[in-house]
Amino acid sequence: MKILKSLVIATIAIVLSTTSLYAQMQQQAPQMPELPTSSEVSDDEITQLVDTIDDLEPIQIRAQVQIQEALESEDISIERFQQMMMAMQNPQMADQVDMTEEEMAKLQTLQPVLVEIQGDADREMAKKIEENGFTMDRYRSIVMGAQQDPELMARIEAVLEAEEE
Repeated sequence: MKILKSLVIATIAIVLSTTSLYAQMQQQAPQMPELPTSSEVSDDEITQLVDTIDDLEPIQIRAQVQIQEALESEDISIERFQQMMMAMQNPQMADQVDMTEEEMAKLQTLQPVLVEIQGDADREMAKKIEENGFTMDRYRSIVMGAQQDPELMARIEAVLEAEEE
């Protein structure tokens, strides 16, 4: 159960970042949608959400593999890449990470490749979300609602568990 919940939360977090990136790519002002409660999400929408999550997983996995391959081509481990990205986002950590000039050059080389990989995945996931009958806003609001409403999250987990059986 803990593994399933962690998987759901991780998937939801990935999708949230993806949908927000997609919205930014579409040059829409990011807006905080009204979050539905469990009573405002139908059983059909829960099933539809779980089906959509299942459809998005291979796209995200493929993007992760492509990113890993790009990093390996520059001889950067995933762990080191994560450290460097955290240091770039948090200047206080930069002193602890100690990036070399060579690593900085590699990151600059990798940046357009990684942006393209993530952009392609974002577009593919957005298309899949819409193919599954959601608008981006409705999908995003249900996912975000599940993070705020334990009852909604429990309903999603129950459908995921039933699907695994």
